[in-house]
Amino acid sequence: MKCCINCFKDSAIREIIHLYGTKGDCDFCSSKNTDVYDISKSSNMISDKITSLIQIYSPSEHSDARFLKEILRDDWDVFSGGSEGIKALLEALCLFDSDLDIDKEILVKKVAIEKLHDIDYINEYGVVRGLSWTDFSESIKHTNRFFSSNFNADVFSSFLTMVQKTYEEGTSFYRARISPNSNGFEKEEMFAPPVGKRTAGRVNPDGIGILYLSTDDKTVLNETRVTAYDYVTIGTFKNKKPIKVANISEISRVSPFLYNDEFERFALNRKVFQEMAYEIAKPIRRNDSPLEYLPTQYIAEFVKSEGYDGVEYESTLRKGGINLALFDESLVECVNVKTIEITSVEYNIQE
Repeated sequence: MKCCINCFKDSAIREIIHLYGTKGDCDFCSSKNTDVYDISKSSNMISDKITSLIQIYSPSEHSDARFLKEILRDDWDVFSGGSEGIKALLEALCLFDSDLDIDKEILVKKVAIEKLHDIDYINEYGVVRGLSWTDFSESIKHTNRFFSSNFNADVFSSFLTMVQKTYEEGTSFYRARISPNSNGFEKEEMFAPPVGKRTAGRVNPDGIGILYLSTDDKTVLNETRVTAYDYVTIGTFKNKKPIKVANISEISRVSPFLYNDEFERFALNRKVFQEMAYEIAKPIRRNDSPLEYLPTQYIAEFVKSEGYDGVEYESTLRKGGINLALFDESLVECVNVKTIEITSVEYNIQE
């Protein structure tokens, strides 16, 4: 039987199908002439991965217990498609795994990860020791601002290595500034604000200079929130040496199969990572209190202490846009500036 690349959302499994599959028709989702993988062959890498993951589950009466077909789709982003199609594919993958050593009941009963109900395990391996992101944020804002016993530094550091990214020397980045006139700004004026004018942001504490960049010149216009007839200077920056950054937006989305024997730790922290990534990318509103930035500043300062040159995150103002908060602006040089006039702006609304 053959499954196809469209049956899965997980990047590691899709890569297997792309590299080791053939062109054909899918027996599960009915996709035609696409990358397919024969799961009935003796050496089945997909079954091996799926069964290694589901072995951390067991039938459970806990209130959070659910069916595997839902868990693998919604919690792990392994499968795409409807739940019945996932059930059929899951059963087939387990059927063709000759070394499968699991309780077959987990395929039909509600299941949970027992370790995630162990207080000692949660305290040892939870990045915020079992708190929600909201509760952790409140503790940073109102209880322990500079040192939190709820933050598990060693565990978070280990996850950062999975989203480490290096930009080679000479990569282009962009920053935009709204100009009072058509003369625009000079190259030396395109860096972070000078001391005394550095207000708090999502990543930088009040008074700390961080250079906010984007990887394309369209995203910086959205991030600057330009309006019609604004003059805007766009500076092009290039890094003078390789820079190492942590992509916070990816920390909850990497394939669980990259964690090998640490599925439970990832499951324990994934929701917190999702909320953290959303919070650090969320655009600043005019009426936001500086207190709202403290939790993400805390995370960014820790990333900085681990030797990273910056924090990368998705733009919520332009789909596909990537932002970079660079801790040390001396790592880049502004090589070019251009000043443009915004002729029109399109607004989308939501009630």
